[in-house]
Amino acid sequence: MPRTIRGTVVTQRRRCGKANCRCVNEGLLHESVVLSYSEQGRTRVVMLPPEEVEAVRAATERYRAAKKRLELEANRGLEQLVLRLRRP
Repeated sequence: MPRTIRGTVVTQRRRCGKANCRCVNEGLLHESVVLSYSEQGRTRVVMLPPEEVEAVRAATERYRAAKKRLELEANRGLEQLVLRLRRP
């Protein structure tokens, strides 16, 4: 399993469209856990097997934490540069 994965683990609920299915007759939607991510401006999804869900979820959380740390570091760097350049 990769250490970090860009995306979000979500549960999709949908109707399958089969005329005799429980999702049509009883209103019980089908659920599947997927990894949702963006690629070239389009949302993509990958179905996750049950045994992979927690590991993928943890990898996406590590990605978000790393991204947040990088953003904070970059903002501090920007502040330092702006202050230094504004000094006479």
